[in-house]
Amino acid sequence: MHDADAKAQLRDSITQRMQRLTDAQKAAESRTLCRELLPHIPKGSTVCAYYPMKSEADIRMLLDELLLRGDNVFLPCFENNRLIFRKIEDFADLHKGALGVLEPKQNAKELEKETADIILVPGRAFDYAGNRMGRGNGGYDRWIAKHRKAHANTKCIGVALECQIVGSVPTESHDEPMDAIVTARGYKETMPRE
Repeated sequence: MHDADAKAQLRDSITQRMQRLTDAQKAAESRTLCRELLPHIPKGSTVCAYYPMKSEADIRMLLDELLLRGDNVFLPCFENNRLIFRKIEDFADLHKGALGVLEPKQNAKELEKETADIILVPGRAFDYAGNRMGRGNGGYDRWIAKHRKAHANTKCIGVALECQIVGSVPTESHDEPMDAIVTARGYKETMPRE
């Protein structure tokens, strides 16, 4: 089976799994994974994260904690078909973007030359080898590849609900691996990158 076909089938399978998950189950898993993840983010970190869509682990509790302790938190937005990260100080700094997701306003500081210590990456599916499948447009993969080229020590952590973990994610040459995966069951380092 061609990788694109395998990915399409996996996306469909994950969508079905997500639909079986109740809101209460998703909320409980999200709270637990936030507690699992927090100790792996050193205080004072610069963190690129995401504001959750309905089909993603809800990390707002974690974002609140990072902001309260004074970490630098950047969230994504799409401008001119380009993924960029802008700093937030508070959820009041967000507005509904072009994709209908809350994102930082255009006047917020953009992550440019600063190094992101940690990138919290959403996705459709993950495996414990560090492979990730996104929504199919490659935005995160391109951004992560560019950032890693300039900042090799940045740690990419895949954030997933249990139903998004599979035995093996089909990959292509442009897919960027995760350094760790976090779920409600815990934080797991993946194979080291070359």
